[in-house]
Amino acid sequence: MPLRRSAAVLLALLTLLSAGALAGCSDDDGGASTPSAEVTPTAVGDRALVEVLDPGADARRVLSLGLADGTTTDATLVISQEVVADDEPTVVPPVTVPFALGVTAGDGDEVTTTQTYAAPTVDPTGAMPAAVARVEDAIGPIAGTTSQLVVRPDGTVVEATSGVDAAAQFDAQLRALVPVLPTTEVGVGARWSSTSVAEVGGALVDQVATYTLESLEDDTYGISVTIEQTYRPGPVGDVEVRSGLGTVSARLDGTLGRLLPDRATGNVSTQVSYVVGGEVTEVRTTVALALTAS
Repeated sequence: MPLRRSAAVLLALLTLLSAGALAGCSDDDGGASTPSAEVTPTAVGDRALVEVLDPGADARRVLSLGLADGTTTDATLVISQEVVADDEPTVVPPVTVPFALGVTAGDGDEVTTTQTYAAPTVDPTGAMPAAVARVEDAIGPIAGTTSQLVVRPDGTVVEATSGVDAAAQFDAQLRALVPVLPTTEVGVGARWSSTSVAEVGGALVDQVATYTLESLEDDTYGISVTIEQTYRPGPVGDVEVRSGLGTVSARLDGTLGRLLPDRATGNVSTQVSYVVGGEVTEVRTTVALALTAS
């Protein structure tokens, strides 16, 4: 594989592993708690603009995450992906990441949670040993480390801190699976949008997520989400992003008493144009995500 192509493919793999794709919220890395956004965000760290498109059926209520201090949830995230650069496919081994999510503190306005990672595994089936080794080397350092996430009851992020650099990609994906909720009353069938700016593998991405409340019984919800993404042109390390589009569809099933859904599945599709060494490389990616929690 030519150097320019391999560089673009490597960036694509890191981008997908770190994608905030399922998020309707920006990756805030330390801003203070602010009221709901009233203007369209323009930068990473700006609070997402959440707008109700349809309030849904009667018997409406405000949806809010109610996380109890001291609770712990065991979960597993599985990421499977395919990458095609200039019509040349690259086999990417699937990754399984087990972790424990703990709620350590909360005051009603903000809740602090931790993610402690066990050793991730890479499925070598059908992949070249060198490709497996590269992925193992990239993600192995997360084993035994703990990251921290502070969120508001509506699912928007206040602060995020990774235990090690290698965990940042998975921390971002877990933030993406926290549903962003409207702060006004909604019922079954409600639809709302969340507009935000995310950093995906170093690239800036404008995204609009549309959520639908498919079901709600007591505190148990079913939410579907679709997301349209537009990559901003700009440098990412030694590679330049020229343009790019992404689409996401996902289903989240869980309870408002937990930060993450009990089950989540998603499919991500992107097509990004990179400039590497003065030459243009088109990279298409598809990703399947699955989260299970107990």
